[in-house]
Amino acid sequence: MLFRVLAFLLVVSSGLVTGSAVVSQAAVAAPVAMLPAATAEDATTQARAFTEAYNLLLDHYVHPLDTAAMLHSAWDNLATEADGKAAVEPGPSPAFTGDRAGDLQTMRDALSTYLARPDSGPDGFTAAHALIRGMVHFVDENHTYFLDAQQFRDYQSWSRGDNTYVGIGISVTSRDSQPRIVEVYDGTPAQQAGLQSGDFLVRIDDRSVAGMALDQMTGLVRGPPGSSVQIVVRRGDDPQELPFTVVRAEIHLQFVKDKLVQDDIGYVLLRGFPEPSVIDSIEQDIAEFQSKGVHGLVLDLRGNTGGRIDVGARLLGDFLPSGSSIYQEVDRGGRNSTHSTHGNTQFDMPLVVLVDGGTASMGEIFASAVQAHGAATVLGSNTSGSVAAAQVFGLPDGSGLQVTVFEILSSDGKPLNKVGVVPDEVIATEPGAVAAGADDLVLNRAVAILQDQIAASSGA
Repeated sequence: MLFRVLAFLLVVSSGLVTGSAVVSQAAVAAPVAMLPAATAEDATTQARAFTEAYNLLLDHYVHPLDTAAMLHSAWDNLATEADGKAAVEPGPSPAFTGDRAGDLQTMRDALSTYLARPDSGPDGFTAAHALIRGMVHFVDENHTYFLDAQQFRDYQSWSRGDNTYVGIGISVTSRDSQPRIVEVYDGTPAQQAGLQSGDFLVRIDDRSVAGMALDQMTGLVRGPPGSSVQIVVRRGDDPQELPFTVVRAEIHLQFVKDKLVQDDIGYVLLRGFPEPSVIDSIEQDIAEFQSKGVHGLVLDLRGNTGGRIDVGARLLGDFLPSGSSIYQEVDRGGRNSTHSTHGNTQFDMPLVVLVDGGTASMGEIFASAVQAHGAATVLGSNTSGSVAAAQVFGLPDGSGLQVTVFEILSSDGKPLNKVGVVPDEVIATEPGAVAAGADDLVLNRAVAILQDQIAASSGA
């Protein structure tokens, strides 16, 4: 299965900051009680979680990994996160040799020694999770990341099609190490607070997010309903930093939206491919369009964060002939296999697909496939270039780990990861322009293309 859910999970919880520096200074000045060492039970659970994550990466990640280098990265990250959480300094990295079993035992011993020290487990800090995040940073692949217990529960809900969550209602991308808000959802706390699509994230709760992984950002902004989170952003080319305070609330996100944009042109927005019911909904919408005399369709994948590859393949089967190649998969051994559509094409009508920098993963595979087969015109801006096949595993302490298990190429064998899809027509728009009330230039162009195609078909 293919997942690109962290952007969505960050959608689930994000926010903003003012005045926290004063609070931090006061906290430093106040006396702090010595915290006890981790309990034996907690230390055992952490060791099991780390061991499972270590073995999952070595057994399933699409490329071989250097255990010594990966574990040095893990220890360095433990030191970084310990410093940020006022936990005890772990000291120099243990000596790793590159032997899988030996390096694991060395790290388990070092973790056990660390957890036995006072102040090794302040609130909000789990040493094993810091080590796992360090291994993930070493891997440095967008589809491999750690999920804390809450994120893992959110993922499980998302994969079941439950799109209600506590957060503020934004989606975020971190391409080029510069986190940016891709979309602010209507009627959410983020919109009410004044955050806008295109805003660049600068700090979350007084911590710089430049170069920060999406999973870490998610952890910074997570919190219960009614609590507030602070975010500082920059808007456009203005260097001024804008602070916002957002109160978290329950958000209900619609994966599928439809409307008529002309009497004979339908429009469907799809935010992701979490599970099969979203395709049921789209197929019902299009069938209803056809019953009303619609002859052209706009499929809006802007901000689509991806999801299950089998779900996306089913939707592609609605627009491409059976047996059409849709993507290629490369496994750990370098073996290549081509995956194709099954069933009959249901919807034979002109199609325009809209994409942008927030279109990721399965959204990119879909756009690439219809473009390669000439089944649609692709409009908008270059997609995010975040494409791989990954699998999500539960860890013993209730957290999770998503691991990239296959490389994904386009239907004709071209790379998509870190490249993306170039639209047939690139239409540059200002982020947040539509939300601010400006015309949707990309949608307007899509309607014009479909009108021409429908007219040509009628004339023929």
